[in-house]
Amino acid sequence: MKFSKKNCIIFAMKLWICFLWLFFSGSCLLADAEKLLFSHYTNSHNTQTPYKTLLELELAVTLDQAYSIQQKLVQNKLLKLPKRGFKLALVSSEHQKQYNISEPILGVIVTDQIFNNFAVIPKKNFTNLYFESEFGFILKKSITKPIESLYVLKHYLKSVHPVIEIVDYKFLNKKNVQIGDLIMANALSSSYVLGPELSLDVIDELSVKTMHYGKTVSDYKPQLVSDVYLTSLMWAINKALSQGWKVSKGDLIITGALGDMFAGKKGRYIVDYGSLTSVMFDVR
Repeated sequence: MKFSKKNCIIFAMKLWICFLWLFFSGSCLLADAEKLLFSHYTNSHNTQTPYKTLLELELAVTLDQAYSIQQKLVQNKLLKLPKRGFKLALVSSEHQKQYNISEPILGVIVTDQIFNNFAVIPKKNFTNLYFESEFGFILKKSITKPIESLYVLKHYLKSVHPVIEIVDYKFLNKKNVQIGDLIMANALSSSYVLGPELSLDVIDELSVKTMHYGKTVSDYKPQLVSDVYLTSLMWAINKALSQGWKVSKGDLIITGALGDMFAGKKGRYIVDYGSLTSVMFDVR
């Protein structure tokens, strides 16, 4: 069967029209999904109700779309609350494999309430309270360009501290949580307990044990890998810059969990960072 030149042109034009229709209709669907997700997370935050997962909402997003929604949600929070810094989640390769990713995820710490050692944390202020023991680094200078070496990075550091991250795990159905959910939920960032200053030279060697009424709820052994936390810190800074965030003097950057995340039950917690220092807090 032969086609005339005219018929070929008409056929090609029809294909082009179909392509344009699919492209723009797909773009509209993506835009509608982003609006719906932004509205859902904003309403959940304002009403202190749990988040629904993408599976529950019957939606899907790419990693780039999830970060775009995260950024819009964070910018909305920043209208009323201060930025404290950044946090990493899913730092270990085991956790990354669970979500089929090959790098950590970044969140922005936005809160008007932070806690110090010996704090009392009100459980009623959180939907689903959890904690993670971590290290946090405070910057002494703003950073405007990507950091290319740990040697350069160290010139920007003011101090390093034990940090107990306060996690509000607002997804009730944890089995359905996907990587897009965690990113849009700002890597579950909520607040933190800041412990006393540590020496940068010793953190690679510290074990971290958390006790609740004499029972061990998290126990972390050092990886004995040199500069593992500084490497994570450099990645977090460069990731934040690539997403357009300002990395400012005084920012606290939390570099990922040391041991298991543990549920926030009422009572006293003591977190020992080796034999050097401890962080103590009560949940009431």
